[in-house]
Amino acid sequence: MTTLGKYIGGGMSFGAFGGKQAIMALFDPRQPNFLPHAGTFNNNVLTMSAGIAGLSKIYTPEAAHALNERGDILRRRLNEIAQQADTTIQFTGRGSMMNIHFTRAPIRSAEDIKHTNQDLRGLFFFDLLERGIYVARRGMMNLSMPLGEPEVAAMVAAFEEFVTVRRTLLR
Repeated sequence: MTTLGKYIGGGMSFGAFGGKQAIMALFDPRQPNFLPHAGTFNNNVLTMSAGIAGLSKIYTPEAAHALNERGDILRRRLNEIAQQADTTIQFTGRGSMMNIHFTRAPIRSAEDIKHTNQDLRGLFFFDLLERGIYVARRGMMNLSMPLGEPEVAAMVAAFEEFVTVRRTLLR
């Protein structure tokens, strides 16, 4: 079964699900004893129009490639800074999504994250917030299309300052 949300609604309220014929047939209102499926935004023409425009005119394959490449470059740069400063910090992720971890141990599963320093992640959150950069407190960062080179440079500068100012805590 596949579930989709705001992404296909162009950021507007929307939800969809789909799956194999045998599963979806259970929701067919033409069949006796079907499973009803109600939804606030079912058959919302405005939302579907926004989704079509978003996927065909704004978030094109070229735009997706550029966004993910920007994220890959940023993550590599942040990891270089962390390694050059000999810190316990590493960034993982893919494309436009990344997460910070305060450990030297490899991150290969969710179990590995339990052994990272949560206090330093909170400190990172507040230090970046003080610089005008918002990341999720849990360390998750997601780039969006409006973010360009100035915002990426600001993130790099903020991280360099964090590593410099908090150096004694990051070894």
